Amino acid sequence: MKAVNIKIDKELHAKAKIISVLKGKTLNEYLAKAIEKEIEKDKGVLAKIKP
Repeated sequence: MKAVNIKIDKELHAKAKIISVLKGKTLNEYLAKAIEKEIEKDKGVLAKIKP
């Protein structure tokens, strides 16, 4: 697993943290899932670079 540091607005961080707690997830789990969803939506972009 790879660790990544990102900078986000304080309000965005607070909202993500609250939602993750209410869903019984860690902030890391919540954000990783959000990134997975965005990658799935953009998978056509990756398809353009595959040989």
